[in-house]
Amino acid sequence: MKITSVIDRFQSSQRKSTALAGKHWLSMGAATILLGGVMAWPWGATTLCVHIGKPYEQVIKDSTFSVEDKTAIYPGDPHDPTDPPRPGSTWISSPTIIEFDDPVHGFKLPPTVFGAVTYASQKVSTLTTSPMTETLPFAEALDRLIATQNILKSRGWKIEPLEDNDWFNVDSAAKRGRLQAKLFDQPVGIDLYVPGKYSLLLLIKCYASCDREDPRTAKYLIDISVGRDRSGA
Repeated sequence: MKITSVIDRFQSSQRKSTALAGKHWLSMGAATILLGGVMAWPWGATTLCVHIGKPYEQVIKDSTFSVEDKTAIYPGDPHDPTDPPRPGSTWISSPTIIEFDDPVHGFKLPPTVFGAVTYASQKVSTLTTSPMTETLPFAEALDRLIATQNILKSRGWKIEPLEDNDWFNVDSAAKRGRLQAKLFDQPVGIDLYVPGKYSLLLLIKCYASCDREDPRTAKYLIDISVGRDRSGA
């Protein structure tokens, strides 16, 4: 099965939603700086506050991000009262901090310019994003990956009990080398969940200059996808 990156989904679906909603989207810009393990937020970053199941109107109220301006609205059928206009998806294309605002399992990500929130029945259904504003060399991307994993661990996210599914372990040069070699062939991800509430895929993939398999030039991207837990646990 082909795993599509958040950038691919963003660019493809953004074009479709732009045609649907008749909106003009802002260009991508600004970069997050990772310096000494401290994230420096870019000036002007807004915050999008979401969690799975959160009502669309509450997302608008809690966010400094321009939710209404960046949301594609499905028009519905004006002749059918059971098919009213409704939010379809909200798109991120300028520096935005994603705050997953569950009171127990919530987390805040570094700014991103990639992301989408989809809705069903006027509530948040899925979140797809990345804790980065651009692809990064392997060492920097790995630092970002492990920092993100540690945040999720600290907020009570658990490894879903699936075969060959475990936390990323890169505490030696050999393990880091094996992961980098594997990424030239396929993305690598782990499935996390909060039983009965949420599921989350944390994934890293080689995204640019991968065909040459040159660790010096390849660039990497992290994907995060969140939805409702359907494991039955």
